[in-house]
Amino acid sequence: MATPDLAYAIGLPPAEAIRYFEAKGYAVGFKWQDVWDAAHAKAFTVAGVMKLDVLQDIRSALAKAIKDGGTLAEFRKDLLPVLERKGWLGKGFVVDGDTGEIEGKRLTPRRLRTIFETNMQSAYMAGRFATQMENVDERPYWEYVAVMDSRTRPAHRVLNGRVLRYDDPFWRTFYPPNGYRCRCRVRTRSQADIGRLDLPVSTSEGRLSEVDQVIGRDGETRPAVAYQDPITGRKFTTDPGFGFNAGRAAFQPDLDRYATDVARQYVRGSLSGPDFQSWYRQMETAVAQARQAAPESGNEVLRAELVGRLASGQRYPVGVLGKGDRAALGVESQTVWLSDETLVKQLVNRDGQDIGLADYWRVQNVIEDAQLVVRDGDVSLVFVRQEDRMYHAVIKATRSGKALFLTSFRETNMAAAQRAMRRGQVVRNLLGGK
Repeated sequence: MATPDLAYAIGLPPAEAIRYFEAKGYAVGFKWQDVWDAAHAKAFTVAGVMKLDVLQDIRSALAKAIKDGGTLAEFRKDLLPVLERKGWLGKGFVVDGDTGEIEGKRLTPRRLRTIFETNMQSAYMAGRFATQMENVDERPYWEYVAVMDSRTRPAHRVLNGRVLRYDDPFWRTFYPPNGYRCRCRVRTRSQADIGRLDLPVSTSEGRLSEVDQVIGRDGETRPAVAYQDPITGRKFTTDPGFGFNAGRAAFQPDLDRYATDVARQYVRGSLSGPDFQSWYRQMETAVAQARQAAPESGNEVLRAELVGRLASGQRYPVGVLGKGDRAALGVESQTVWLSDETLVKQLVNRDGQDIGLADYWRVQNVIEDAQLVVRDGDVSLVFVRQEDRMYHAVIKATRSGKALFLTSFRETNMAAAQRAMRRGQVVRNLLGGK
């Protein structure tokens, strides 16, 4: 039987769902646990698919289905010939014929169904969340609605009919979907509805706790939020990997409250997505046009003019600090932001360096795998990493320690790295030299 058009079933014009899905970048992972929880809100991934071109094929077919309200049968019809031609259809592993390296796990029609249903449901629910948030003044109460039939999970059946305010912490974790093939949704209610229907309003205060949830056959666990139902007294969790609100994570990210590995996955997905690329290209074009219009202007004059004209307070997360680096800097925040003002300065002051969009995708790698970390003064850390090129990233904390910003990102060399070592306090040094 063909999967129904989810846009019709949910009753939501798909514009916000499309925006949610198209804003995603990419992430690769061999196991489904490798890309976790809220990272899915910014990173499109398929467990076991380690080739970017195959991920792009699957994503393109899903994007078409979301836009057109396509069915599972249409999704498979578009994708199966592509996967078969590239050798990714069926069971077993895909192996590189030249190197013998495993490139991933092939995809079966059954897995394609799971991929289709999970991505469609998450996209439409994220879109529904965004639409409902725009109407909270008139309809501030949200009701959990489960499909009450023989296939409904017991936990979802118990939650059916629970009403909580839209800003209750419950919705951060339990806004549907709450598992594979979850058919639950959220209905909004006005104050008049509450009185007319005599609906009891609940609160999750004192009923949310953290538990260790088993996520693999080997017994591996990860922290998860559990909700204790006030009527039955039972504690519920979502299915592993579904303990986040896709809409909230996509449109209102607060990366400091996520585990470090999840936040890093989110950032990688965000940087490789179209929103960051569009912002970067807009700034790059503005700088190029300003240079062309005033070729005699020096960098300082050009930078001041462009910052005044372009800086609007927009910023993007470009990295996440680990526990050790946060301790070295004496901050609790882990999210590293790139502001529009700093990006303008970077683009103006290139000084012949070929630092471009693709280099910014590496900021997290430079921070995470830095071979040299130097504390420069009270509020800055310098990260240096040698890849095919040597990169130098400076992260500065605000005086309050509540925010971190990337203030410089450029190519460097060993001589400059040695000068940084002499100027500041070395936190970590795997480069050698003095």
